[in-house]
Amino acid sequence: MKDRPQKTLIVEEQQALTAYLDGLLQEIALDEAEPEPIAAKVAPGPRLVTQPKLVSVPQVAPPVPAATLAPRQTMPPDWAQGAFQCLLFRLAGLPLSVPLIKLNGIMEMPEKITPMPGHSPLFMGLVNRHGRKVKVVDITQLVMPRDRIPERSPPRNLILIDDARWGLACDRVEETLTVTAEQVRWRSSQGKRPWLAGTMIQHLCAILDVDYLASSLEDGNWG
Repeated sequence: MKDRPQKTLIVEEQQALTAYLDGLLQEIALDEAEPEPIAAKVAPGPRLVTQPKLVSVPQVAPPVPAATLAPRQTMPPDWAQGAFQCLLFRLAGLPLSVPLIKLNGIMEMPEKITPMPGHSPLFMGLVNRHGRKVKVVDITQLVMPRDRIPERSPPRNLILIDDARWGLACDRVEETLTVTAEQVRWRSSQGKRPWLAGTMIQHLCAILDVDYLASSLEDGNWG
């Protein structure tokens, strides 16, 4: 049985990635949707005639009408007010980006990485940069379902974040995009993917929440 042509495999991978990004957009839309209240229907019971009793009723503040409650909104972060720039890169074929204001540098993947036994499989090890140790991680399993991760070549670059304490391994660095906050569908705080800041609709590119990634990695929350 002959292997399928490489072109067919590439097309299938692109379709799978497009479907995955489309799923992210749908998830954000569902997060933003406010559920409508459902009125419970209660069957009327028998009428009972009882003698009224005099009791002291404490003064309770009336409930706030639903119309005066502030609706849940999804607002862009502080760094995304107006136009901002993002660096686009590829991770297992998936287009991701980090805001330039949160980027501390880019470096080629060193040939030598000092392994650290006993850590999460996502932790690749340590590399030296200007006399400082950079913790190298592969977040592929965080941002993609395991059954959609294709076969890939070794990472070529590191995206440095959190004052260059962490290096995100990636396939390759591509370009810088300038977008406005209105061109991004932002994730609400109730979203199921906290690593996702939002998705650039036109470019079908996910924006990483760098602050969340840095804090969760530092806390050891690798899941």
